[in-house]
Amino acid sequence: MRVLLVNPPPPKGALSEELQAPHIGLAYLAAVLEREGHKVWVIDSHPLGLESLKLLPLIAKSINPDVVGLTSTTFTINQAYEAAKAVKAALPDVKVLMGGPHVTFMDAEALSTGYVDAVIRGEGEETLLEVLSRIEEGRGLEGVKGVSYVSQRGAIKREPARPLIEDLDSLPYPSYDHLPLEAYRSFGLKPTLPILTSRGCPFRCKFCVSWKIYQGRYRQRSPKNVVDEIEHHVERYRVTDFSFVDDLFTLSKKRVKEICREIRSRGLEISWGCSARVDTIDAELLREMRKAGCHTVYFGVESGSQRVLDSMGKGFSSSKTEEAFKLCKRLGLSTVASVILFWPDETREEVKETLRFVRRLDADLAQFCIATPFPGTDLFENLKARGMLKVLDWSKYDIVTPVFETPQFSISYMSRLWKQAYLTFYLRPSYIAKQLAKRSLPLLRAMVHMLKRALLWRLGLKELALRRLKGALPKVLLKTFYSGRRGPCPASSLEGHPAYRKVLTSSRGELEA
Repeated sequence: MRVLLVNPPPPKGALSEELQAPHIGLAYLAAVLEREGHKVWVIDSHPLGLESLKLLPLIAKSINPDVVGLTSTTFTINQAYEAAKAVKAALPDVKVLMGGPHVTFMDAEALSTGYVDAVIRGEGEETLLEVLSRIEEGRGLEGVKGVSYVSQRGAIKREPARPLIEDLDSLPYPSYDHLPLEAYRSFGLKPTLPILTSRGCPFRCKFCVSWKIYQGRYRQRSPKNVVDEIEHHVERYRVTDFSFVDDLFTLSKKRVKEICREIRSRGLEISWGCSARVDTIDAELLREMRKAGCHTVYFGVESGSQRVLDSMGKGFSSSKTEEAFKLCKRLGLSTVASVILFWPDETREEVKETLRFVRRLDADLAQFCIATPFPGTDLFENLKARGMLKVLDWSKYDIVTPVFETPQFSISYMSRLWKQAYLTFYLRPSYIAKQLAKRSLPLLRAMVHMLKRALLWRLGLKELALRRLKGALPKVLLKTFYSGRRGPCPASSLEGHPAYRKVLTSSRGELEA
């Protein structure tokens, strides 16, 4: 079958993030579908410069897919619904499927739009293959585990959850052949590819939905399979920088050490970063990671208040956090501290305590998030039950916009203090001097990006921060939709193709308008 996979653009006027890495979920789906003989196209809207949904039906018509699959987060779900509507208007007979964390828990919302034929809940690879088989055979979706749809009687039918994939090594490597790799840059520098070495997390943080999606299970790939993938990407895509995007890469010290030793034994000259819990690392592990090319460790610090950490369900002490940052600094690893501000029962003094704590950690970068109750999380259910949710416009669920109030924090107060958190962290003379002394271009660019985010978001200057790729779009589209052979494609190779000529001509006109 002909399948078009789409990641919709962020809401209009949103502050664009630096393009860190390709969409690994779509890349996995593309690889699985191609292995089973399906013809696949992938549109990752934002890096392609496709901010306008007007372009999507034009592209879809030129491809003429049997099925369009849309993925989305809560933040982009409204755009996904608009995309589904646009596709259905252009191609009424096409089947529109939707997946992703938001619709896994809000399947009824998606199906009620009238533009979505089925929702794939949770892990999507096996469910999508079975759904495509049913569509190809002209059969209904009754009995397909992991799918939701509207029955012939008009009722929403939610089939039982699908068992998780037990052998992750059996999956093909994610395919980035259809994605514009030249458009993904880590703070404007070299391209970075994501690597997923495990799925799930055994911890149950109340702000996180991952453990519910993966049914509280943690599964991991073998070290050899992981490094085989890295080697494949180095050879195929000429990429040497990677990001391990597991929910918790360092859960098994033994496995991480084996991955690091495998990287070194093959002589792979790569660099990489990863996420870690502060209570899952030690000096021996960090040394092995650094010798294998690790340059940055991302920690979910969340709070400097032990009471708030306990309320979040984090399960570690703030003293462990301090130990982890000191250890990374001593061993020459850069650190990123991710913080969640304005937890529902947090006090103003506890927020200030957290800001002091993060400055004391002396992290290289800090990310300050406003507590956001994403559907499916314990936080969402708690606030909904207490009637505290003030905003149900999903486009505001961007981790920097307050969507609930507490007796301690009004929405305006949270916005002001969020800006202050960034400014007081990044404008410290000691911090600026330290980063300049390091002469680390990635860190300096990241620092500027974080400051820009804080300064522009609330000052009505969002449009100044949007980076559009109009000039690069025609060439990028050619490379993305080229599927006549594997590997890179020169822009001139499809200039005479009538279907692509139509897409590119329409794209140029829309962009110039």
